[in-house]
This record gives sequence, C-alpha cells and structure tokens, in this order.
Amino acid sequence: MTLSMQAVMIGELAKRALTEDTAGKVMGVTSKGMFLAAGERILFVTEADYKSPFNIQVPGYSDVINRLSPGDAWRFEADGLILSDRSIRIDISSAEIWRPKPPAAVLCTQQEQRARLEDLLRRMAEVDPAKGWLYLAVPHAGEDFPAGSEESRINQMTSDFLRCVREGDLEGACANARSIMGRGGGLTPSGDDWLSGFLLYHARSGKNDIFMQKLGQTLTAMAFERTTKISANRIEAACQGWSEQLFLEVIDTLFDPQRAFTDLQVKYLVGFGHSSGVDTCVGIWAAINNPGLK
Repeated sequence: MTLSMQAVMIGELAKRALTEDTAGKVMGVTSKGMFLAAGERILFVTEADYKSPFNIQVPGYSDVINRLSPGDAWRFEADGLILSDRSIRIDISSAEIWRPKPPAAVLCTQQEQRARLEDLLRRMAEVDPAKGWLYLAVPHAGEDFPAGSEESRINQMTSDFLRCVREGDLEGACANARSIMGRGGGLTPSGDDWLSGFLLYHARSGKNDIFMQKLGQTLTAMAFERTTKISANRIEAACQGWSEQLFLEVIDTLFDPQRAFTDLQVKYLVGFGHSSGVDTCVGIWAAINNPGLK
C-alpha cells in the first residue's frame, strides 16, 4: 500500500533538480530529514519549516523514517516523488515554491555593517567560543595563534586568499581557496562554509563585479571536484545570492539600521549544522572586513 504525503514547500532549485534529473538514490536518512541525490544536486526532505533553495518541506516525515534506507531508489513523475519501491509518494503539485526575496536596501555603511556583524559574532562566541572558525573573527584576548597550529595555518590561508582578492589576482585566490576548500568537519566543511559566506555577501550586496563572477565560477567548478556535493551546491547558489533564509536574513539585517539580531537568531546560527552557521557568518565578516571591498 502506498503512503501518500503532501509537500507544503519546495525550494526553487530543488524543483528544478527534480525536473532535470527525474531519478536517483537516497543518500542518507536522519531524524531531521532525508538527503536525495539528483545528479549533481543534493536535496533535503524535512518536516521542519526551514527555507532553503534545495529543501522540500513534508509534514509527517518523521512517521516514515523506518521505511527509508540509504541507497533506496527514487523517481519523479506526474508531480510526485516516488520512494522506497512505491511505498511512499510525496505530492509536490500544490507546494509553495520558495525563492529568496530581493535583498533589502543598503542603508548602512560598510563600517556600520562590520560593527553590527562583529557584535553578532561576539554574541555567538558567548554561546560557544570554540565553534568552528569563530576564532578568526573573535580572537581570544587578542593573542596570536600558536606557531604551527591549525588555527595559525587557517588564518594564513584565509588572509592570503583575501589579499589575492584585493589585488585582483584570480590565480592566487584560487590557489589559496584550494587549500581552504574541504577543510574541517561536517557535511559542509568549515572552509566551504567560509567561502560560501564570502561569496554570498558579494552577490547579495550587489558587489559581484567581473572579477568576483570569474572567481565564483572557478570556485564552483573546483568545489564539485574537491569537496562534498552539498558544499558544492551551497557555493554555486551563493554566487547567485541564494542561500538558506537564515543567512539571507543576516545580510539583510546588516543593511537595515532598523533591524536587530534577536537571541533566537543567535541560537539558530550557533546550532546550524556542525558549525555551518558560525563559519558562514565568519565568511560574511571576511567579505565586509576585506579592505579591498569596493
């Protein structure tokens, strides 16, 4: 007997992936959601009201976890996502298609944005000072990183990358990005999240000049070769100004002096992924803090 379910929201890039690659495999099953491999795209099916370009929101997902296993085949036909040898059908015909809203008007100067974001990062450090690459933006009592430490190496890599961006050195920026990419733990390593935050800020703030467009294209191609597909998808989307709503709201709040970061936002950012919430925000900070930003 087929269990019928109704999706209530689908990210635009998820909908596009289903129509382009109409069959694939279940990549992973967790208590929070299910990952579907659709060609080069990774989609996430969840019951959480969590807006993302690659998400499909399905109330009642938790009731069918025991019917799903990694490696199960899926296919998309007649507006239905068919799973687990036809035992589950998810209807997306009436699902709201989610796409990012246009960015807020930029009413704060770059210096004001930097101060607002650094205040957010300090609040995040109060919750978990050791999370991800937070130390790049919130140093411990201003101390230098120990010579030869991983923190010192990452600080040098990211500093060299930013210097190359300031100088318009595409080859050098990509060489340094190659060392950053894939570094760290989680489904989206810290280095990938840092790069996605950096690229996202440029795209959403309208600062994607020819150099940044070429950099984004090169890093996207590199990501599909060097790191996880989930990371590659996030980096590719960031170049277009697309990301999870959580991070779009961070950037839009930086733009608007009438908006402020709430304690709930801080909680969600610190708890997002292995350390993705923190690392993406540190990447945004790096973009704003880079003296060469025009």
